[in-house]
Amino acid sequence: MKKLFFRYFVFRERPWVWKGSLILALLTGFGLRMINLTNPPLDFAPTRQLFSALKARGLYYQYVTNAPAWQRDAAISLGVTGTIEPPVLETIVSQTYRLTGEHLWIARVYSSLFWVLGGLALFLLIRELASTSAAMIGTLFYLFVPFGVIASRTFMPDPLMVALIIFALWALFRWQNTASWKWAILFGIFAGAALFVKNLSVFIIVGGFAGVIFGARGLKRSIRDPQAWVMALLLVLPVGIYTLYGMLKLDMTGQFALRFFPTMWIDPAFYFRWAYTVNWNIGMGASLLAALSVFLADPRRERPLLIGLWIGYLVFGMTFPYHFFTHDYYQLPFIPVVAVSMAPAFRLFFECFFERSPGLFPRLVLVGVVLVGLAVPSWYARGQMVNSDYQNEPSFWAEIGDKLGHGPGVIGLTQDYGYRLAYWGWQGSAAWFTSADFGVRYLAGQDVNIMEKFTEDTAGKQYFVVTMFGELDNQPVVKDLLYTHYPIFAQTDEYVIFDLQHPLSQP
Repeated sequence: MKKLFFRYFVFRERPWVWKGSLILALLTGFGLRMINLTNPPLDFAPTRQLFSALKARGLYYQYVTNAPAWQRDAAISLGVTGTIEPPVLETIVSQTYRLTGEHLWIARVYSSLFWVLGGLALFLLIRELASTSAAMIGTLFYLFVPFGVIASRTFMPDPLMVALIIFALWALFRWQNTASWKWAILFGIFAGAALFVKNLSVFIIVGGFAGVIFGARGLKRSIRDPQAWVMALLLVLPVGIYTLYGMLKLDMTGQFALRFFPTMWIDPAFYFRWAYTVNWNIGMGASLLAALSVFLADPRRERPLLIGLWIGYLVFGMTFPYHFFTHDYYQLPFIPVVAVSMAPAFRLFFECFFERSPGLFPRLVLVGVVLVGLAVPSWYARGQMVNSDYQNEPSFWAEIGDKLGHGPGVIGLTQDYGYRLAYWGWQGSAAWFTSADFGVRYLAGQDVNIMEKFTEDTAGKQYFVVTMFGELDNQPVVKDLLYTHYPIFAQTDEYVIFDLQHPLSQP
């Protein structure tokens, strides 16, 4: 019986066992992300998620003919909320709405599916780079690290972007080892798609590509290789065309403002905050193991890709030092980097483990440790999803929207720059700066005169809505202006609406 168990249940010896384990892991990872599926998308990066939700609804309502005219016009106009990336996910979701009706949870299903498919590509990449056992551990880390579970089911392009990055890296490593036109073209397609979905993927992809070109194949050889040129062209062509079109037709210039803060490089606090962010979201232990594991990799075959990925990530952080802390989802591409980089260490571990502990009991202990290692972060992620309840939000914002009449002329200090009010209240509004918005402009060297800004931003507006009372307390000048000079149109414990059209006195 012992020999039978050893023969059929050690996945390194029986392919059907590791294949079955992989399928089970992928399905479990997907199922975990379906917990509390219909909860409004406010548990992670709500501003970015609602941005995409408004985009998708605007695209959907172009096909809706049985809605009231005001509602259809509001959906379409509120869907034009600015241009960042091409609305790839939003288009997929909006087309699904045509079959199912508008349900925000549909986006969660798509994002989770994309992330899990990325796990399949990650397994194939690590298996070729290291071993089947190391690939299983790396894939489990990718699927079940709590930050990844929460962030990968969001209505935003990042889960799809990360999945495409992994597919591109898998094709890149296959091309490095085979010099095949098939893998060269597949890399170009996947990499080009990743940059098209979100151009921030450029750092990891170009980092890995540069590592292979300079380290594994050599620059001189690559310059003479038409495959390398085709790969580079396919990588930049889609996003290049879109960016050029966006600059000329879509007014994307504002997306490049307030992004680059090189003065933060000389501030030691920047690096400590970076380390804290990595520790909180991914784990300092795993990250340090991954960094050291790079030096256990084969110097010619494996290490160039890994070093390129790390350099790409570091350049990413130095390029966007402020956003690395204010936008947690910027750390998502680092999850597969850590997973891949740990592979050489786990390969050596399993080689020593299976050689020095050949019996059944050590393998049972190993399986138990892995299961505990999965159960703890999975339970933690589940707790976060179950305990975040936002079911009352839609009715709250719908009430405010009804009070305001769904018309123009509204400015507000509300959550997520007015996107909650826009989505559930069907009410567009200009967003008054938060203290963080003022802070980032001061960091960029801009001088903001609050009185001038208030006069300019409220000109022609009818109502000023406040739902962020703590934020209003942080701006005593604005608070005094509103309560001293303007009557209250409507008020509860959770919101106050000031009437800007009938001032009590001139500010």
